[in-house]
Amino acid sequence: MQKNSYVGVVDKIRVIKSFPDMLLRFTLHTDFKNINCLVSKKELANLILFLEDGKFELAIFGHYNRRKQFIVEKFTVRNPDNFARKFVVKPLSRIA
Repeated sequence: MQKNSYVGVVDKIRVIKSFPDMLLRFTLHTDFKNINCLVSKKELANLILFLEDGKFELAIFGHYNRRKQFIVEKFTVRNPDNFARKFVVKPLSRIA
């Protein structure tokens, strides 16, 4: 399994499934292409839900599944504002 990393603006954040296991999707707009991303880790998905569409730049790390969807294993916010620092970046440091 080949690991990849990308940097882009997060957009179209949607909860696909919340119970029993959380599944979240979003689109990452990079300079070269748009990447469909999935997050299945509940801790990461809860933090991504705090982000606003089209405002924050993420650096993501993970791998592709058979359907060419990018499975996010780790991420960080590249341009956090005060709200994102308090509710996303700070709790993220406890997870990773």
